[in-house]
Amino acid sequence: MIEEIGVVSEIKQKNDEQIVLVETQIKSTCGSCEAQSNCGTGSIAKAFVRKKELLRFEVNETVSLGQKVKIGIPEESILKASLLVYLIPLSVLLLSAVLMQSLLPILGFQAEAWTIIFTFLCTFISFKLVKKHIKNNENDVFYPQFISVLPLDQEKIDVKQL
Repeated sequence: MIEEIGVVSEIKQKNDEQIVLVETQIKSTCGSCEAQSNCGTGSIAKAFVRKKELLRFEVNETVSLGQKVKIGIPEESILKASLLVYLIPLSVLLLSAVLMQSLLPILGFQAEAWTIIFTFLCTFISFKLVKKHIKNNENDVFYPQFISVLPLDQEKIDVKQL
Protein backbone atom coordinates (compact mmCIF):
# COMPACT_ATOMS: atom_id res chain seq x y z
CA MET A 1 0.00 0.00 0.00
CA ILE A 2 1.30 3.44 -0.92
CA GLU A 3 0.73 5.69 2.08
CA GLU A 4 0.46 9.44 2.49
CA ILE A 5 -0.01 11.73 5.47
CA GLY A 6 -2.86 14.24 5.26
CA VAL A 7 -4.29 16.92 7.51
CA VAL A 8 -7.92 17.05 8.65
CA SER A 9 -9.30 20.32 7.28
CA GLU A 10 -13.03 19.92 7.98
CA ILE A 11 -15.27 17.66 10.05
CA LYS A 12 -19.01 17.15 9.48
CA GLN A 13 -21.40 15.00 11.50
CA LYS A 14 -23.74 12.74 9.52
CA ASN A 15 -25.98 10.55 11.68
CA ASP A 16 -23.58 8.32 13.66
CA GLU A 17 -20.55 8.82 11.42
CA GLN A 18 -18.10 11.64 10.96
CA ILE A 19 -17.37 12.87 7.47
CA VAL A 20 -13.80 14.11 7.39
CA LEU A 21 -12.19 16.19 4.66
CA VAL A 22 -8.47 15.47 4.46
CA GLU A 23 -6.07 17.79 2.67
CA THR A 24 -2.92 16.44 1.05
CA GLN A 25 -0.16 17.99 -1.04
CA ILE A 26 0.29 16.86 -4.64
CA LYS A 27 4.01 16.27 -4.93
CA SER A 28 6.14 16.60 -8.01
CA THR A 29 8.78 13.95 -8.63
CA CYS A 30 11.23 16.76 -9.39
CA GLY A 31 11.73 17.32 -5.66
CA SER A 32 13.46 13.97 -5.22
CA CYS A 33 15.53 14.02 -8.41
CA GLU A 34 19.29 14.44 -8.08
CA ALA A 35 19.58 16.40 -11.34
CA GLN A 36 16.99 19.04 -10.38
CA SER A 37 19.58 21.83 -10.09
CA ASN A 38 20.65 21.32 -13.73
CA CYS A 39 17.23 20.57 -15.17
CA GLY A 40 14.88 23.03 -16.83
CA THR A 41 11.83 20.97 -15.89
CA GLY A 42 12.83 21.13 -12.22
CA SER A 43 13.09 24.91 -12.40
CA ILE A 44 9.64 25.17 -13.94
CA ALA A 45 8.18 22.82 -11.31
CA LYS A 46 9.54 25.03 -8.51
CA ALA A 47 7.91 28.11 -10.03
CA PHE A 48 4.39 26.73 -9.77
CA VAL A 49 2.47 26.71 -6.51
CA ARG A 50 2.05 23.29 -4.96
CA LYS A 51 -1.44 21.96 -5.51
CA LYS A 52 -3.62 20.58 -2.74
CA GLU A 53 -6.03 17.69 -2.97
CA LEU A 54 -9.13 17.45 -0.77
CA LEU A 55 -10.34 13.90 -0.03
CA ARG A 56 -13.57 12.89 1.74
CA PHE A 57 -13.77 9.95 4.16
CA GLU A 58 -16.36 8.51 6.52
CA VAL A 59 -14.55 7.84 9.79
CA ASN A 60 -15.64 6.08 12.98
CA GLU A 61 -12.63 7.31 14.96
CA THR A 62 -12.44 10.63 16.80
CA VAL A 63 -10.41 13.26 14.98
CA SER A 64 -9.86 16.98 15.42
CA LEU A 65 -9.12 19.81 13.02
CA GLY A 66 -5.48 20.01 12.03
CA GLN A 67 -4.75 16.44 13.12
CA LYS A 68 -2.62 14.30 10.84
CA VAL A 69 -4.10 11.11 9.39
CA LYS A 70 -2.67 8.32 7.28
CA ILE A 71 -4.34 7.44 3.99
CA GLY A 72 -3.27 4.99 1.32
CA ILE A 73 -4.04 3.34 -1.98
CA PRO A 74 -3.18 -0.27 -2.85
CA GLU A 75 -0.48 -0.83 -5.47
CA GLU A 76 -2.86 -3.07 -7.40
CA SER A 77 -5.20 -0.11 -7.93
CA ILE A 78 -2.40 2.00 -9.37
CA LEU A 79 -1.30 -0.80 -11.68
CA LYS A 80 -4.86 -1.45 -12.82
CA ALA A 81 -5.47 2.25 -13.48
CA SER A 82 -2.18 2.52 -15.40
CA LEU A 83 -3.10 -0.45 -17.56
CA LEU A 84 -6.53 0.98 -18.25
CA VAL A 85 -5.32 4.49 -19.07
CA TYR A 86 -2.24 3.59 -21.11
CA LEU A 87 -2.40 0.05 -22.41
CA ILE A 88 -5.99 -0.14 -23.63
CA PRO A 89 -5.99 3.07 -25.73
CA LEU A 90 -2.54 2.26 -27.12
CA SER A 91 -3.68 -1.24 -28.07
CA VAL A 92 -6.83 0.14 -29.69
CA LEU A 93 -4.72 2.67 -31.61
CA LEU A 94 -2.42 0.00 -33.02
CA LEU A 95 -5.12 -2.57 -33.73
CA SER A 96 -7.43 -0.08 -35.44
CA ALA A 97 -4.57 1.18 -37.64
CA VAL A 98 -3.58 -2.36 -38.65
CA LEU A 99 -7.22 -3.32 -39.23
CA MET A 100 -7.93 -0.31 -41.42
CA GLN A 101 -4.69 -0.76 -43.39
CA SER A 102 -5.77 -4.35 -44.07
CA LEU A 103 -9.39 -3.55 -44.95
CA LEU A 104 -8.90 -0.50 -47.19
CA PRO A 105 -7.28 -2.36 -50.11
CA ILE A 106 -10.02 -5.02 -49.94
CA LEU A 107 -12.69 -2.29 -50.08
CA GLY A 108 -10.91 -0.59 -52.96
CA PHE A 109 -9.68 2.51 -51.10
CA GLN A 110 -6.07 3.64 -50.98
CA ALA A 111 -6.32 6.88 -48.96
CA GLU A 112 -4.42 7.01 -45.69
CA ALA A 113 -6.80 9.71 -44.49
CA TRP A 114 -9.46 7.05 -43.82
CA THR A 115 -7.00 5.08 -41.71
CA ILE A 116 -6.11 8.17 -39.71
CA ILE A 117 -9.75 9.13 -39.16
CA PHE A 118 -10.78 5.58 -38.18
CA THR A 119 -7.80 5.19 -35.84
CA PHE A 120 -8.43 8.56 -34.20
CA LEU A 121 -12.13 7.76 -33.74
CA CYS A 122 -11.47 4.31 -32.21
CA THR A 123 -8.81 5.67 -29.86
CA PHE A 124 -11.07 8.54 -28.78
CA ILE A 125 -13.89 6.10 -28.04
CA SER A 126 -11.52 3.89 -26.02
CA PHE A 127 -10.44 6.88 -23.91
CA LYS A 128 -14.10 7.75 -23.24
CA LEU A 129 -14.93 4.17 -22.26
CA VAL A 130 -11.93 3.93 -19.93
CA LYS A 131 -12.87 7.26 -18.34
CA LYS A 132 -16.44 6.05 -17.80
CA HIS A 133 -15.21 2.77 -16.31
CA ILE A 134 -12.86 4.54 -13.89
CA LYS A 135 -15.56 7.03 -12.85
CA ASN A 136 -18.06 4.20 -12.21
CA ASN A 137 -15.55 2.25 -10.07
CA GLU A 138 -13.79 5.23 -8.49
CA ASN A 139 -15.00 4.70 -4.91
CA ASP A 140 -14.45 0.94 -4.97
CA VAL A 141 -11.03 0.60 -6.55
CA PHE A 142 -9.28 3.84 -7.37
CA TYR A 143 -10.07 6.02 -4.36
CA PRO A 144 -7.63 6.24 -1.41
CA GLN A 145 -8.53 4.45 1.80
CA PHE A 146 -8.48 5.86 5.31
CA ILE A 147 -5.86 3.90 7.28
CA SER A 148 -5.47 5.51 10.70
CA VAL A 149 -5.42 8.63 12.81
CA LEU A 150 -1.95 9.61 13.99
CA PRO A 151 -1.54 10.19 17.73
CA LEU A 152 -2.24 13.67 19.07
CA ASP A 153 1.22 13.95 20.63
CA GLN A 154 2.54 14.55 17.14
CA GLU A 155 2.59 18.13 15.95
CA LYS A 156 -0.84 19.58 15.12
CA ILE A 157 -0.98 21.76 12.04
CA ASP A 158 -3.02 24.95 11.82
CA VAL A 159 -5.34 24.33 8.88
CA LYS A 160 -5.49 28.04 8.00
CA GLN A 161 -1.74 28.12 7.34
CA LEU A 162 -2.06 25.51 4.59
